[in-house]
Amino acid sequence: MDLNLDYIVSSITGKRREEYLEKLYLTPLRSFENIRFRQDVFRDLQREEILKATREFSWEMSRVKRYLSGIGRLYRYQAERWLLDSVPIYCDCVTRFCKALRTSRPESEGLASFSRYLEQYVSSDSFQNLRKQAERIITDLDGVRFKMVISPGKIRVSRCQNEPDLGQEIRELFSRFSSPKDQQISRKYTRSGGMSHVEAAVLGMVAKLFPEPFDEMISFFEKNRNYIDEGIEDFHRGIQFYLSYIDFTDKFRNSGLSFCIPFIHENRCETVLRESFDLALAHNLLKTGGKVVTNDLSLNSGESIAVVTGPNHGGKTTFAKSVGQVHYLASLGLPVPGKSASISVPDNIFTHFEREENIDNLRGKLEDDLFRIHQIMEKATSRSLIIINEMLSSTTLKDSLMLGKKILERIREKGTLCFYVTFIDELAEIEGVVSLVGSVSPEDPEVRTFRIERRPADGLAYAMALARKYSLTHDDIIRRVGS
Repeated sequence: MDLNLDYIVSSITGKRREEYLEKLYLTPLRSFENIRFRQDVFRDLQREEILKATREFSWEMSRVKRYLSGIGRLYRYQAERWLLDSVPIYCDCVTRFCKALRTSRPESEGLASFSRYLEQYVSSDSFQNLRKQAERIITDLDGVRFKMVISPGKIRVSRCQNEPDLGQEIRELFSRFSSPKDQQISRKYTRSGGMSHVEAAVLGMVAKLFPEPFDEMISFFEKNRNYIDEGIEDFHRGIQFYLSYIDFTDKFRNSGLSFCIPFIHENRCETVLRESFDLALAHNLLKTGGKVVTNDLSLNSGESIAVVTGPNHGGKTTFAKSVGQVHYLASLGLPVPGKSASISVPDNIFTHFEREENIDNLRGKLEDDLFRIHQIMEKATSRSLIIINEMLSSTTLKDSLMLGKKILERIREKGTLCFYVTFIDELAEIEGVVSLVGSVSPEDPEVRTFRIERRPADGLAYAMALARKYSLTHDDIIRRVGS
């Protein structure tokens, strides 16, 4: 919640709001091998030809599944024909994807192994027979010709002899008024479940006139009700994780923001981010036309605690959130916001943000702050990440400084990576702590740049700049009093 991860996940999944997909985004990986497996797949999908082929495969498979999902609501013979018509779409999309992967030669184990799987499946007798049987039955059914005689309260169906096909003549007549775009739309929407009971009854009479092709269609339906290969079904579901994230990040890339596949250290060494940003904030700013500010971060090996100070509303909390988001997204094997990143993946991410006083837990605000940070320290390890935001604001400066030092000392003893956002400059002066400062405009200290810089804390310098701007320095005041 503190890092706005729920908002980010819901924005990524969007219309795909399927439970299994959200679960994937909310389950960090604990294995470096699994993280790198996903990273390699994303590297392959950075190649345009592979991404295009994968998207086309996904769209066609979704189309097949839409056919099959509606079968239970259809009339007799209509349901069987829908399944029959879905088979060529399935076979064509699988065959095309197999050829595309063979040509592009993906390097990731995920796509390369699936390419090999497809090669075997497409060449199998079961797949070839499925395609051939469907095509033959469709050809036979398309050759069925009948005529209807409609009289009050009665419909009579019989075989055609040599009567002209009036429907075809009408289609040819109106085709001259249609554009290629109209024809594409017509091909796209070739099926509708809107058959009436009268049409269903007519279809039943036609089936009695032509029993052979209809019986074959029913037999095909019964034998192939679940014809989609299980491995292909699993791949189609799994690839949505990658495609949904790529679709989401494309919005940012189109606005000039970068995403990168981070370099992952198995043991914590350095933490380096270039042009990173808060993903949740950026998502909102892009919708409103606002400007997204990026930031860099560099912590060397052995540097584990960074204290972030600076003026209020200067981007300190946003920066801390962005660091947490990068580490979380990296733990999912995803590309992260920024041009480059070199990090270690934490075993857990702990956050301590200020909360409103809760009368139900019978703790005061200070006691609750200390209770929650104690719980974090009990669980944190040397591989964890802790993000603390404006803690201890409910007590005196002296007590806040004393407690803050003790908390940082405990964190240092554990060797945990920590980012501590605070109004207390003195915490940034502790030996071994890296000082990060939210900067302001040199021309006007009231203007925030939202840039976070690695330099000594300058709260007093900032206050002096404001005093000079408004003529409130010691000399200014003495001069006024003296006059």
